[in-house]
Amino acid sequence: MASGEKPPKHPTEILYDDIIKFTQDIECLHTTLPLFMTIMEHIQKETHSKYHRFINDHGTEKNKDGNQTTYSIVVDDIAKHDRLNDSFLGCVIRFIFSIKPEILNASEKSIPFTDLIRFPSIDAAREYIVEKEVEAVIRKSHVEQFVWLKDKLGTPFNKELKSWPIFVELNECRNLFVHCDGRVSSQYLKVCTEQKCSIDEKLKVGDQLHVSPIYFESAYKCIYEIGVKLAHVIWRRLATDHIAESDKSINNITYSLIDKGEFEIAIRLLDFFTQDQIKHSNDINKRMMIINRAQAYKWSNDDTTCKKILSNLDWSASGDNFKLAVSVLNEKYDEAYSLMKRLKHDESFHKAYYKDWPLFRELRKQADFTTVYEDCYKEPFKVQQKTEEGKTPAGVFSN
Repeated sequence: MASGEKPPKHPTEILYDDIIKFTQDIECLHTTLPLFMTIMEHIQKETHSKYHRFINDHGTEKNKDGNQTTYSIVVDDIAKHDRLNDSFLGCVIRFIFSIKPEILNASEKSIPFTDLIRFPSIDAAREYIVEKEVEAVIRKSHVEQFVWLKDKLGTPFNKELKSWPIFVELNECRNLFVHCDGRVSSQYLKVCTEQKCSIDEKLKVGDQLHVSPIYFESAYKCIYEIGVKLAHVIWRRLATDHIAESDKSINNITYSLIDKGEFEIAIRLLDFFTQDQIKHSNDINKRMMIINRAQAYKWSNDDTTCKKILSNLDWSASGDNFKLAVSVLNEKYDEAYSLMKRLKHDESFHKAYYKDWPLFRELRKQADFTTVYEDCYKEPFKVQQKTEEGKTPAGVFSN
């Protein structure tokens, strides 16, 4: 490595960034849906008309079979399978090959000698094989992709995954809208039946499917959950010496979800990553997840589960910051005030947390809170609430 050059990123660093991009992209789609659907109502008719004009002008080899007509269209340059339609899964597969290269060594892909000599290095040839492997997996159905992961890593990633049937139906539905104008096929019915998906029993081949806002919301939560779980389970299984970074990523992701009021997705993730069999880098990171899990339930109006989660752990040896979180969530405000007075001397616990963390949203409403705060920090308590449709934002622990 030349002087001044940065060392190459570890595969976990790359995956960390890929997970951030995945969650940001899917959140953007979720946010823009209402506007998109409004626009689509206006352009759907015109688009449908243009589509049929295009087919009539450019379609060839028209074959009619019953009510279905098939057209062939010549396209000069199609991007490689629409840029590999599932780029996030591609990132995860590349991570697997980076951490466990022996999987790639067993690949049946080969390069003709005439092509091999064109590569400037062995690394370039290896990258070519990686892309071929990624493309091969991406082209499989999602059920087949999970079978591939199980075969390569020895872990059934969809075992006891409650969202699995939703995920399968969602992807089969997606295929219908891409290839069949959203009309039910025998393949859709077969796969959904085999995977025990919840679909209308009255559906038959040729029926038109519809995507409602409720369906889209369910799809958003399902893809978010499975994407994050899959990436981190593989990360923690293959890169056992980098679990601390995975803990940090999970805490930050669930922080963002709770901060935005997306409690259900946060609960799905934290229910999973706080299980006893899940190993963490240290007790602090695990307790952060537990506090965030408890408050996700509390802010979703399930105070009983919140308190049950907190009572399952001994907090007596924890730091005052954790004790403060527990007392606030248990609504023991006098105890919280005493802890506030002790924490005012702790430089790692900033006074801004009382303003920024929704963990303290109920504490801020208490009559004595501002007095205690002002006594601790010798300044008035002022906070500009960031609200969405009148909702008070939720707060969490974050790395």
